[in-house]
Amino acid sequence: MPDLVIKNARLVLSDKIVQAGLVIEEGRIKQIVSDPKLPQADRVIDAHGNYVLPGLIDVHVHLREPGSSSKEDWITGTSAAAAGGVTTVLDMPNTQPPTTTIQTLSDKRAIAKPKAKVDYGFHFGASLDNLDELRRLEDDIASVKFYMSVTTGNLRVDNDAVIYEELKILAKKGILATTHAENRDMVQYWLEKLKQKENPTAVDYADYRPNICASTALNQLLYLSRKAGSRIHFCHVSTREEVNLLRKNKREGVTSEVTPHNLFLTKENIKELGNYSKVNPPLRSKQDQGTLWKAIRSGVIDVIATDHAPHLLEEKEKDILSASSGMPGLETLLPLLLNEVGKGTISLIELSKLTAGSPAKIFRIRGKGAIVEGYDADLVIVDLKKEAKVENEKLFTKCGWSPFDGWKLRGWPLKTFVRGNLVFDEGVIGDTLGKEITYTKNEE
Repeated sequence: MPDLVIKNARLVLSDKIVQAGLVIEEGRIKQIVSDPKLPQADRVIDAHGNYVLPGLIDVHVHLREPGSSSKEDWITGTSAAAAGGVTTVLDMPNTQPPTTTIQTLSDKRAIAKPKAKVDYGFHFGASLDNLDELRRLEDDIASVKFYMSVTTGNLRVDNDAVIYEELKILAKKGILATTHAENRDMVQYWLEKLKQKENPTAVDYADYRPNICASTALNQLLYLSRKAGSRIHFCHVSTREEVNLLRKNKREGVTSEVTPHNLFLTKENIKELGNYSKVNPPLRSKQDQGTLWKAIRSGVIDVIATDHAPHLLEEKEKDILSASSGMPGLETLLPLLLNEVGKGTISLIELSKLTAGSPAKIFRIRGKGAIVEGYDADLVIVDLKKEAKVENEKLFTKCGWSPFDGWKLRGWPLKTFVRGNLVFDEGVIGDTLGKEITYTKNEE
């Protein structure tokens, strides 16, 4: 007898939506069949005609452990993921200490294993002095992350020769490079000017980190990665200039992502949000925002990822130069996008590709990202008719706030399954634990 049957569902497949049921055994999808042919099971869940999506894969999160568990940890962060229909998270390396050695990677694995509510993987960090560590890496990580501007720890890599050497190492191993592409010298130049301004504001901060900081760095890495023969993925693309460069240089092995805060917020929101709007790269113009939406529809941008970067209220409420950069996003990504489905901005199939199918393909995640027989039963049941407000008080993230607080959205996740385990059920987080993901081998 199967472990679980989901009936009366509309399944969002990679190319169509079908009315059918799912038979789940040992954490995997065994069959996709019409309801009359569904077998009996230990558990039967009625989807009540709602849509069932592949669980979202968020390839860009900061869960803050080790080093900053006061603002997020693996329990709270992955609970937030489950509540948002996210069944797999890939954690970034700028923790304290940063994940730049085989040992710190092992330490982070030990922290996550007894806590994570959803499945997970890890990005490794490039630095100016860890070439030997990169040479020792196995292909059991999501990527190696290059920070070209200042961040936590010793993760800044702003020497072109070192970047080139490290990209060549990754090319030989078949490991993906991801990057925060902002030109460090430009950022620092205008930051010094901002420090001289009397009582700078959050608007000033965004203005003093202009588009050219990002587009110059992206252009540089396009060239270096091509010469090194490495795959490269650009995080949080935010400007029309970057999109134009990606469109002209789109090739196999060049991919990119955009964040929900850049899709749904602009500089016009900064006055209302104040320091809560501070993020790197900053919020951009409406013209930039419009270009990003066109780019995801045309396939220039491949992925939507949150860059979930929680900070406590007191860390955001300092002066703008001292305030922490970043905002949470795990719980609001799917509702924001489902709201756009209702408006006709994006289809459910496109949503699924951007948040599950393409992330699984780009990051070589085995058995995830689609509703396919034999794949992990990572699923989210969504109600496109449910209307509710984003409320800070109801969030699972430890930081306890969202830039979208008060937004009324139509379309919400109801139930989230990770390998057939019900990890979120209409407001309640389950007791089961996630597992570290596995990767397809480069020769496969």
